[in-house]
Amino acid sequence: MQNKTISIGHKNPDADSVLTAVLVSKFGKKIFGVEVEAVIADEINNETKFVLDFLKIKKPRLLKKIKNEKVILVDTTEPNQIIDGLTEDNLLAIIDHHNLGGLQSSRPIYTRVEPIGCTGSVMYKILKEENIKIDKVSAVIIIVCIISDTLNFNSPTTTNEDKKILKELNKIAKLNLKKFTKDLFAAKSSLKGISVKDIVNKDYKQFEMGKYKVGIGVWETTNPESVNLQKDKIIKELARKKKKEKLDYLFFAVVDIIKNNSYLYIIGEEENVLAEKIFKGGIKDNVMFLKGVVSRKKQVVPQLRRELGK
Repeated sequence: MQNKTISIGHKNPDADSVLTAVLVSKFGKKIFGVEVEAVIADEINNETKFVLDFLKIKKPRLLKKIKNEKVILVDTTEPNQIIDGLTEDNLLAIIDHHNLGGLQSSRPIYTRVEPIGCTGSVMYKILKEENIKIDKVSAVIIIVCIISDTLNFNSPTTTNEDKKILKELNKIAKLNLKKFTKDLFAAKSSLKGISVKDIVNKDYKQFEMGKYKVGIGVWETTNPESVNLQKDKIIKELARKKKKEKLDYLFFAVVDIIKNNSYLYIIGEEENVLAEKIFKGGIKDNVMFLKGVVSRKKQVVPQLRRELGK
């Protein structure tokens, strides 16, 4: 009996991660020759809930550990961002838009990693190359991935390809992009049902940088003040997380997706020294204001890697 094949993204899944997994499940038979089920590694955020409700798509099944399933991994190649159970033998394919992590496979596998705004855009290119017709629901899914991950083209991760893809897809989706983006970002910013622990963990990723273990969380919002009002509680939760996970450094940024700035929370002396050295901003009340910084992938992780990998 053939093992089940699943598509899955990283822990603490975001819209791009979940929705790309859904796309892979939808077209898995045509691309990979197997039936694919989309699953999630953790509960989805309010932005993803909004999109799934909008499209009337059932939330993917929650899977806490991979057993003997074949895995199509999307939106990450970092081993410590993946749920337990993934081995070299059950990895079937990778589709991503981040830097390469430390994954290995026991045999040649399908790998598609491109320097583009989101994994959804990579999937668009795959579908076009395979001459697969993109329906309205799939068009909306990819549009959401692009808008969400590029912060409506305000992130430095944006490419001209993303812009062209969105324009082409909206001929199919026929969305009022201005209104839809406003609604999407309202859902992204919503604190409804969100605890301080959720704020810290919903968009959190862990990295190995040289000999250091580094955690970086972000919260993207149109209303940073609503999060910053809870700063003291958030910093206490970050301190607990750093100790529990035995991290060398832990950073958390509140990203203002309207003004394109960030508020970097500094929880300890180690973070203080490193942030001042790399980002060169002043720190006031445990917060460093980072003008023009909105991307963890391009504006935070590479800078930390260069310093800590020495």
